[in-house]
Amino acid sequence: MLKKISILVLLATFTLILWSQPGLSQQVRNFPVDSKLGDLTAVSFPVFTINGQQFQMAAGGQVRGIDNLIIQPSTASYKGLIRYQLDISGYLHRVWFLTPDEVKAAEREGQRVPSLLRRLFSF
Repeated sequence: MLKKISILVLLATFTLILWSQPGLSQQVRNFPVDSKLGDLTAVSFPVFTINGQQFQMAAGGQVRGIDNLIIQPSTASYKGLIRYQLDISGYLHRVWFLTPDEVKAAEREGQRVPSLLRRLFSF
């Protein structure tokens, strides 16, 4: 009887440890309804090239990485699929770099995602 209880306690402890791992506790990012999917191909701060069109970063604009931490816009030299939001004047207000899971979710929602070859070889 004591052996069964200790095995159950060990199993419960192992389960709690497993659930506390960062990979299992990632938060899902909810993007604003008016955010758009885009392909960021070049950054020359304060100008960002998204889907072949140039946008200028608004004063106080934010860029967030795949870990949802803020990246200084002047040091954001990444390329990839993003969600972006414009302000009333047409300037970039928010930019989020997407994780592979978020890209798959956008595809499931029916949004047009550039092909992998186009993303890898965009000059």
